Amino acid sequence: MMSQPEYTTCRNPCRDRGGTPVPGVEQDSVTPQTAPEPKPYRLVALDLDGTLLDNAGRISPEDASALTSFAQRGGIVVLASGRMTANVRPFYDQLGIDGPTIAYNGALSRDSRAVGGGVILETALPARYADELIEYTWRERFHLNYYFDEQLYARDDPELRRFADLYSGQTGAVYRFVPDLACFLGCEPTKLILVTDRTDPEKPDPRHRDELYHVWHERWGSEVTVMRTNPEYLEFYHREASKGRALAAVAAHYGIPQELTIAFGDNFNDVSMLEWAGCGVAVANSNADALAAADWVSPLTNNDSAVAEAMGRLVSR
Repeated sequence: MMSQPEYTTCRNPCRDRGGTPVPGVEQDSVTPQTAPEPKPYRLVALDLDGTLLDNAGRISPEDASALTSFAQRGGIVVLASGRMTANVRPFYDQLGIDGPTIAYNGALSRDSRAVGGGVILETALPARYADELIEYTWRERFHLNYYFDEQLYARDDPELRRFADLYSGQTGAVYRFVPDLACFLGCEPTKLILVTDRTDPEKPDPRHRDELYHVWHERWGSEVTVMRTNPEYLEFYHREASKGRALAAVAAHYGIPQELTIAFGDNFNDVSMLEWAGCGVAVANSNADALAAADWVSPLTNNDSAVAEAMGRLVSR
């Protein structure tokens, strides 16, 4: 049963944040050709939706077995998603293993639960951009997901509730509704998502996702990462936040060299991770950007246990 949303009063919870800079990931993509030679990879990073999870949101027994065996041999399994940490962790429970998480598309990485789940890397969105989106979405009556201190907040607006229901139904996230997101002015959220109607090529509409993407990418494209993920989501991150940068931080934290990391993905938000990893693998259902970034493209889709097949082919013991 889905958890019920919470209703709360709203006070400004901002506090100073700090962090250790991690080098960025500037690297040319590699055109996929023949399968790379097997290596004794020590860390595997996996996107969830469209990659490890099938279209019904499940992990196949074959993929689960491959990852469990890898972990039992001492490998590090990193689940990397746009979801909140709390909505990534249950997949470790399904696998019966533990590991570090890359959440919020790389804006927040945490260590495994066994060692306390401490923050490895956090890259929050500067307040001036978040404040503008709070004011814009209030004025234009859009639904905005505001992520702060591992909680998801949204304005309590019955006319926009269908967007909250859509998001929580897709991710399992639990909302804390507040009267007005203006109480967060001056804060630095982990990320923001404007949730709206998906674009219909036959019926252009300035309130639809892709149309809004072009507006905000033109406005902030060189300053903020504006990203299209699910068809209804327009996401906003610090320009240095990415799965690739987070993977670099996690690998360094565990003392694992770049060349002994392997990553799997399928979408725009996986490109930096596929480029940074020692071997980037795109599943067959990937979009063009992920395919171009990968070192190798699996012949199998997320519905065909692509992860297990690729690990059997590419990971030596």
